[in-house]
Amino acid sequence: MALYRTDAIVLGHRNLGEADKILTLFSPEKGKIHAVAKGVRRPRNPILAGSQLFTYSNFLIIEGRNLDNISQCEIKESFYKIRQNLEHMAYGLYFAELLRVSTPMEDKNRELFRFFLKTMYLLQEWNNTELLSRIYEIKLMAIQGFAPEIFRCVGCGEKVGNKVYFSTLMGGILCLNCHEKDRKSINITPETISVLRKMLMMTYEELEGLHVKEYIKEQLKNISSIFISHHIDRKLKTVQFIKDISNLKTGKSL
Repeated sequence: MALYRTDAIVLGHRNLGEADKILTLFSPEKGKIHAVAKGVRRPRNPILAGSQLFTYSNFLIIEGRNLDNISQCEIKESFYKIRQNLEHMAYGLYFAELLRVSTPMEDKNRELFRFFLKTMYLLQEWNNTELLSRIYEIKLMAIQGFAPEIFRCVGCGEKVGNKVYFSTLMGGILCLNCHEKDRKSINITPETISVLRKMLMMTYEELEGLHVKEYIKEQLKNISSIFISHHIDRKLKTVQFIKDISNLKTGKSL
């Protein structure tokens, strides 16, 4: 049986039998893959630590007929700080789920791997997880070829004025004259579009200190949620977890 080595991040796992797990890995060479970690639910298993969520390791994998099998792993970054903070853990699960459901199997994408890895490093350090989440969402969709048109009206190609609408159906912003082309498009402010453009074009480092007003946060969250749902066509389980954590922070009942 063939062996191969690859760096990869653990995006998820599920139990198999009494002691095994099937890991969902994301690799720069292989894309998203499933591999069995045999006996990993037993204490002192040599690959136990490398099977933890978000862990970034170098894996030695045996190709299988149906599923590959993990033979060895050498941890490069455990991202334990994420798992120690409940809010950061919730966002880490969301980031991993969004990548997992939006990526086809074995679709090699080195840029996407580097972007996700960088996001996880920043999640350990950034306090503004909501801002990080909005940036991650638009950049992730853009890397995968689903960037919304936010510089000119998708209806006529002209620059938009003070009245701006976001159309998920048409894939970007509409001016007042083209609003009729999608009656379900959402009215947003030019300030929101300006922030969205910065998030798409600027680096994480340039955006770290970005101040975003509350009403803009709400508009960004709304259009991002609708845009993502339109493209992946499924409900993300981790969204509710983030809401629950937010309610705990503000003292609201779950």
